[in-house]
Amino acid sequence: MIFGNDKLDLDLIEQIVKKNKVPILVEYEPFKQLIKRESNDSISKQIKELNELIKEKKIMEKQLKDIQGKKPKLMAKIIYISNELNENQNIKAEKELDTLKQEMEDINNNIDMIFEKLEDMPMLIKEKNLDLLRETVKYSYERINKGQSNLSDVNTKISKLRKELDELRVQKEDVEEKVNTTYHFIHSILGHKDMEKLDDKFLK
Repeated sequence: MIFGNDKLDLDLIEQIVKKNKVPILVEYEPFKQLIKRESNDSISKQIKELNELIKEKKIMEKQLKDIQGKKPKLMAKIIYISNELNENQNIKAEKELDTLKQEMEDINNNIDMIFEKLEDMPMLIKEKNLDLLRETVKYSYERINKGQSNLSDVNTKISKLRKELDELRVQKEDVEEKVNTTYHFIHSILGHKDMEKLDDKFLK
């Protein structure tokens, strides 16, 4: 069974890849098992790039969680300092309040920036995952075709060896028959006791 021609139909691969729901390949066990056995430099590069995107997404999610965790404490502090300023007219409190407000603004800007980047990450990961799938499908069919060609050669050799084995089996049976016939003839002429003497002297 040979899969396709030497030149793969990349447009067909593209159509099929796009219409199927594809798992994240680097997290998909059948893919990981395949790559242990079959890979190339291009696939390795795509895997590295996909892993970097996934890692970057996780880092940003952690950063977002950490920054969002600071907001309630900072807001409580701003409320406390505002009350201190309004009630006691504390000059130091005014400067501290300005610093806290700037810190809150920086936090909000960082949150917006991370949210914006995170919005793009699923699409970037999906596209990189599809790039990896395209390369893997293309490479896999190249390996399948090469494997089928090698298998055809192996099957030819096996057929040849089987034929040789059948010929050797016939030859073996013919030789055995000749040996047995000759031995039985001598045995019938000389008898058991004399045959033993001759066996001891002449059989190797």
